[in-house]
Amino acid sequence: MRLRTQLVLTFTLLLVTVIAAVGFVVVRSSRTVLTNQVDEGLRGIQIRIEPDRPIPSGAPDRGGEPSAREVAHIVLDTSGVVVFEDPSGFRDDPDPLPDVAALFNDAAVREIVTVSSIGNTLNYRAFFEQQPDGHTDVWAAPLTEVDAAVERMLVMLLLAGAGVALIGATATWWLVRRGLRPVDDMVDTATAIGGGDLSRRVPEAKPPTELGQLGRALNEMMGQIEGAFAHEAEAQERLKTFVADASHELRTPIAAIQGYAELYRKGALEEQEALDNAMRRVGSDAARMHRLVGDLLLLARLDRGEVVEPRPVNLGHLINDAVTDSGAIDPDRVITMEGSAATVRVLGDEHQLAQVFTNLLANTRMHTPAGTSATVRMRVESEMAVVDVIDEGPGVPDEALTKVFDRFYRVDTSRARKSGGSGLGLAIVAAIVDEHGGSVEAANEPGRGARFTVKLPAATG
Repeated sequence: MRLRTQLVLTFTLLLVTVIAAVGFVVVRSSRTVLTNQVDEGLRGIQIRIEPDRPIPSGAPDRGGEPSAREVAHIVLDTSGVVVFEDPSGFRDDPDPLPDVAALFNDAAVREIVTVSSIGNTLNYRAFFEQQPDGHTDVWAAPLTEVDAAVERMLVMLLLAGAGVALIGATATWWLVRRGLRPVDDMVDTATAIGGGDLSRRVPEAKPPTELGQLGRALNEMMGQIEGAFAHEAEAQERLKTFVADASHELRTPIAAIQGYAELYRKGALEEQEALDNAMRRVGSDAARMHRLVGDLLLLARLDRGEVVEPRPVNLGHLINDAVTDSGAIDPDRVITMEGSAATVRVLGDEHQLAQVFTNLLANTRMHTPAGTSATVRMRVESEMAVVDVIDEGPGVPDEALTKVFDRFYRVDTSRARKSGGSGLGLAIVAAIVDEHGGSVEAANEPGRGARFTVKLPAATG
């Protein structure tokens, strides 16, 4: 059974129950009130036939005995046999007499009681009055008008209750249908999402309602799921590119080594000079593969989070060593250090952090003309150690600024070995800095060349 149907049936059943309970109370109260009015008439008779009896508090003075047509009068002898009877009703159509024989033994009870008629077709309210000579007078007022009034009231309540129940069920159906409309939208959206359309969202309902909050939560969840799928697809695409680029990078030196080996096998390297040149090229290509494999292994360890226990590292000493090493490699390139943060310490792996600045300076040497100077600027901002590596070269094309940290990305798409390495240097920088809780970004310094900014959390204490 659908939720909408369950809600309508439940509310309708509850409404019918309430109507029935209210109707029962109303009918019961009305019968009591009308019966009390009949009893008041009988108490007037009691007062008239007992003039010396004190008038009960609240009993009305009827001003005279009711007519014989309104009250039945029966006289019983000492053995309970009827010796006189005067029925109520019309003379030509009297009411059936009350069956007083069953209550004769209780005649001493001076309370008004309900008595059925002979044949059980009519109810009376009656009282027994025992006289000094031993006979008993019975006065009984029929409840014909009371029963008829209660029956009419019951019919009216049934019709009114049925109308209220019908209106309530209709209104409930309309309200439930309107209130659950967002649920139908959610079902349609979920069906579409199940079919693969991750861009579908639940229409926004009123935020204060539970359904509105649920819809907003579902939309946020679907946004995260869609983002996760997009990220996974992007990761898969990057992995394919990564494998293709790695294969390309390894294929060239492997092909060169195989070629020299084939030349040697065929005896084409008989001269010592040719053999020495071939061995030199083989060693160079092997070293290149060794560096590439080392970089790939480092990236794999960083991707798995395999970082050694962090220790305090003097960032100024690391940068000074990297600048000194770069000067030894390229003495014609002037690298200037600026800033007063030489004593700043960060937490991390000293070898990996040293590789960050070694790679940044190597990138400067590789992508700027010979003799181009550079500046390494250090400072502390908001408990972050900030290092800028700025060169005086041509800078980085704007469209490449967001891609230079991608693996195997080269600004020079020709893959010429003169203009760049494997394309992993800056990717390693980004991975190491990210693993240490920092960030790195590339930009162009106005009036100068490229600027690479590394931010690392400064060690406290």
